[in-house]
Amino acid sequence: MSDGLGSPDYEIALEERERRQSAGLNFRKSLEVITAAAKERRYVSYGEIAENSGVSWNVARRPMPRHLAHLCEYAHQKGWPLLSSIVVNKENVKTGELRPDSLEGFIKEARVLGYLVTDKQAFLRDQQRKTFDWGTNRQ
Repeated sequence: MSDGLGSPDYEIALEERERRQSAGLNFRKSLEVITAAAKERRYVSYGEIAENSGVSWNVARRPMPRHLAHLCEYAHQKGWPLLSSIVVNKENVKTGELRPDSLEGFIKEARVLGYLVTDKQAFLRDQQRKTFDWGTNRQ
């Protein structure tokens, strides 16, 4: 049995944590949606994340920030960019802008993970670019 981030046990533990804390949001499905969007160099809406887990937005709205924080934690530990950077409000899927409260949540999680953020918008744009580059380099 292997230990660490790539182990099946780690993946199972992540999925179990999400099952218990995220009101039906599916970690693996969210990762698949974000990966596909990154490959296409497009932003994805919170609603699309919820829909792909088979959860209505009314149910997903409250646990979504924690769910995305868990995805960031996973990505960071894998050495990937903060993948939730490309998840935005439906009205911003063309521009990638985040509402102020969403940007604050994203930056808060980045700081928890040890990132030094001085310019919030520049950090967001850098992570979005890195996520798109990461996606286009995946098979």
